[in-house]
Amino acid sequence: MEENVSLSGEIKDMTIPWLFQGLNAEKKTGTVVCEKDETVKKVYFSAGEIVFASSNRSEDRLSEWLVQTNIISRQQSDETSVLFHKTGKKEGSILVELGILSPTAMVEGVQTQVKQIIVSLFNWREGRFMFDESPLPSADIIPLKISTGNYIIEGLRGLEWKVIRKSLPSLRTIIRPSADPSLLFQGVDLDQDHWAIFSLIDGMKSIEDICGLSGIGDFNTLKAIYVLLALRMVEAGELKTEEERKFVHEVVRETIPPKDEKSAEPTIARSITKEELIIAYKNLGWQNHYEVLGIKQTATVTEVKKAYFTLAKLYHPDRHFKTEMSEMKETLETLFSSIHDAYEILSNQSERDQYDLLLARRDTAKTSAEERERGREADSKENAAVQYQEGIKRFKAGDFWGAEEAFRWAMRLDSLNAEYVFRRAQALARIPRRGHDAEGYFTKAIKMAPERIEYYLELGNLYERNGLKTKALTVYRNALRYGPNTDRINQAIKRVSG
Repeated sequence: MEENVSLSGEIKDMTIPWLFQGLNAEKKTGTVVCEKDETVKKVYFSAGEIVFASSNRSEDRLSEWLVQTNIISRQQSDETSVLFHKTGKKEGSILVELGILSPTAMVEGVQTQVKQIIVSLFNWREGRFMFDESPLPSADIIPLKISTGNYIIEGLRGLEWKVIRKSLPSLRTIIRPSADPSLLFQGVDLDQDHWAIFSLIDGMKSIEDICGLSGIGDFNTLKAIYVLLALRMVEAGELKTEEERKFVHEVVRETIPPKDEKSAEPTIARSITKEELIIAYKNLGWQNHYEVLGIKQTATVTEVKKAYFTLAKLYHPDRHFKTEMSEMKETLETLFSSIHDAYEILSNQSERDQYDLLLARRDTAKTSAEERERGREADSKENAAVQYQEGIKRFKAGDFWGAEEAFRWAMRLDSLNAEYVFRRAQALARIPRRGHDAEGYFTKAIKMAPERIEYYLELGNLYERNGLKTKALTVYRNALRYGPNTDRINQAIKRVSG
């Protein structure tokens, strides 16, 4: 996670927005538990997105909140409360059964209530928090459709000036756009003042300098800077070289949405269609990193970054929360992950050199006839087997990066082979900062071949190495359904439980 965000500790001024953005960046799944005095509020994350929240405060109960907003009467709330304690059913279900709310109105009410619970946390300045990576209680969750960034904006909207001023760094601090491009293209609804201030942030000016240039007053300027810092679109840091400064100028230009000539307001960025998503997803099966970004192999680092910015704005998952795009979530995640992987490798010269060497070896190994016949299933499987053997060879030699790339090609050429998926996960598990990707492919391999006990063992070992004993135990117990008498599974369960 960027900036070493802690997953437990004391709640202070910037704790909640930084924690939420960190979980979003790491695509974490689990529950943030916040406690203050007798109050406990929980926020549920799925693959980095906020999906639900709950609170033990009576004022935050659904029926109580509906009374406060004049949606139901006090009498209807009391009637619901009696049945809630008598039957144990959810208040929303009771309200629908009694005919007080329609199913649609109930869902909308729950979503708005949950949103208020989340937003209220941004006002907390004390208490404790922790992140629990246990599986989510999916039966109790009504998913929300809003980006983490927009929760942060709404939560910060009502903060008092003294809180904002206390949380800001020294006015002499030089600030720059975030070094993590994925944070710049998140789906957030910034207003004109925010974008105006962002356009002045170049890694050379201090906060004090920006206040003098903004033209909207110190108060509004500092509020906008506070929001940008909380969203992690901006960070403290000075740019010292001309190349860095030129690049930041390009970053700012690419990030800020163009203005509508008539209203002077930012125009809505072009949205990707389902058809375009499906085509782009299918193309991943044969594209290398250069082709994913749509650039030549001779592209400069600046050209690599420009291509990434353009695609990130189109495919960033945070930008697609419309109902009609909900079924495309996994496709978006896969596309954005591939785009981001390509960017990280091609923008790092040493990793790019290794990747170019791998491409050269692969191209040398293939004949022109094999290239022409790549689309045929039989040849694809044969080529996949070649890549698989190359991956095994590199894995045994300790070249996990090269092994991962070979197994990736094997997967692309024969996507139904669970062993290729598993082997790629094994390689990823041994590459720094790729544990989350490894987890995803281990899980996919298990779904494809649930009878393969070794797949469970490797995923469980990954969790154990990261201190996630509860998740490891769940995986090992699932394996017992296919191998109840397997000594290795029973030993693993004993080890984790002990």
